[in-house]
Amino acid sequence: MTYPQPQAPYPTPPAPPAKTKFGALAWTALILGIVGVVGSPIIILNNLTAVVAGVGIILGVIAVFGSRKVLAIIGVAVCVAGVAITVSVQKKAVEELDALFDGTTNQGQVSSSGTDKPAAAQAPAAAESPTWGKRYTWKDGLAVDVAAPVPCEPGKYAVSQGVVRAVKFTIVITNGTDKPFETAMLSIGGDAQFDGRKAESVFDSSGECGGSFESGTVMPGKTYTYDKAYSVGAQPGEMQIVLQPGFSSDKAVFTGPA
Repeated sequence: MTYPQPQAPYPTPPAPPAKTKFGALAWTALILGIVGVVGSPIIILNNLTAVVAGVGIILGVIAVFGSRKVLAIIGVAVCVAGVAITVSVQKKAVEELDALFDGTTNQGQVSSSGTDKPAAAQAPAAAESPTWGKRYTWKDGLAVDVAAPVPCEPGKYAVSQGVVRAVKFTIVITNGTDKPFETAMLSIGGDAQFDGRKAESVFDSSGECGGSFESGTVMPGKTYTYDKAYSVGAQPGEMQIVLQPGFSSDKAVFTGPA
């Protein structure tokens, strides 16, 4: 008598692979972070790549709660680096643009006025704010002297009417550069203040105040002298005159009593 052979047990099916939670988000955050870092040094384009990196930060934070935590953390870190580099690059660009259009202030050399030496050959002096009777020299060798103000009486046909009191400054431009300089480039009168208010220019070609700006060309090693008059308050106060020979040059801010 034969007995049936016992059947072999069925093999246990393999366990299904574990599902990764938010794995795709972790990889996406890393890729967006790389894009943000690569584009961060490029002006204008880095505005877009910074937004991309910002999206990557959000996705990476979500992915941290998934199964690819380490990858998500790396992605967030790279995205943050992309945004940080972009902010740093744009801040530097803004500072350079400000220096280009507004100019820095009193970065040149201040020395005694009326020296016989060419502006470019003067010995270095300690940094200080220029005032009346001082010479301000820019890095290229161009220099300007502003003498102390003297009172003047506007004539009958002066442009500024109703002047309570007027003062006149004598300005001397010394060209210590190796190129001709156009005096019209010096923005004298564009920013003049008396006691915190704008000081109006006085144009008095027929009177003692003078004040007309005579445009001319100053050759290397030569000087040019002219007068500039302003309407100020009845009582003495502080006067400020700003001179800037070009957009990329720093501003010479002369201050003193008037």
